[in-house]
Amino acid sequence: MDIKLIALDMDGTLLNRNKEISSRTLKALEITSQKGAEIVICTGRVMQGIREYLPVLPFVRYYITSNGASIYDIKEDKVLYQNLIPSEKAEKVLQVYRTSGGLAEIYSRNMSYMSMDDYSDLSNRYGINQTVGDYLRRKNEPVDSLSQLIASRAEGIEKFNLSYFPAVTYAQIWNRLNLIGGLSLTYSDSRNIEVNLHDCNKGTGLAALAEHLEIPPSQIMAIGDSLNDREMLLFSGNPVAMGNASDEIKGLTSTVIHSNDEDGIAHFLEILFQQYS
Repeated sequence: MDIKLIALDMDGTLLNRNKEISSRTLKALEITSQKGAEIVICTGRVMQGIREYLPVLPFVRYYITSNGASIYDIKEDKVLYQNLIPSEKAEKVLQVYRTSGGLAEIYSRNMSYMSMDDYSDLSNRYGINQTVGDYLRRKNEPVDSLSQLIASRAEGIEKFNLSYFPAVTYAQIWNRLNLIGGLSLTYSDSRNIEVNLHDCNKGTGLAALAEHLEIPPSQIMAIGDSLNDREMLLFSGNPVAMGNASDEIKGLTSTVIHSNDEDGIAHFLEILFQQYS
């Protein structure tokens, strides 16, 4: 098995339920990297939401972020690729979401933003506990107006993350966003909607990086657990589903490993490289 690149989702895959990367997983990834496989993070998070993990991942050079909207080369400190929602369409997304009573986060230029009104009152507005609220404030920059933010981004924006709206409005908001046209909708759990441009997903992002590195799909392994990993797994010649993955994701592959809370990645890579070393 000649694997040149391993693409890893973060939440629910690389990270355990405490949002940590276990020491066993780090060791297995480092050894795998030393054996010649490029370890790539492929996540729905924006780059700002990853930075706390960078010190423990010195062997990772490439980050595919915002569900494939951007590819960042940390060694060269530059963006290699972007696939952005045009500002005019992004404003339409925002107008639809304003009727949902939920929280909107906008990913742009490697940063995540939310309105100042939400930032200062997450508990009362959405019933968010202090731990989650502190996390959201760490990962987001507050702005007075999300519309003004969008207008200031002539190049477009990476992604919307829409969450904490009443469950009864979920299907309605999903359908109204679809009616805008030209968008890709997915989710990483049952409580959010992630919005990208129509041809933007982890699969197209991984394909762009593979082309840049001149690595064919047959030499790429992708590991994920949720719907926003679907296209990444389909592009990869060697798809792997976590034990905690949804049934739909497990149905895409014959390779299902232990869960993210059972060091699934480490266990799998240890066996794989023992068998094929």
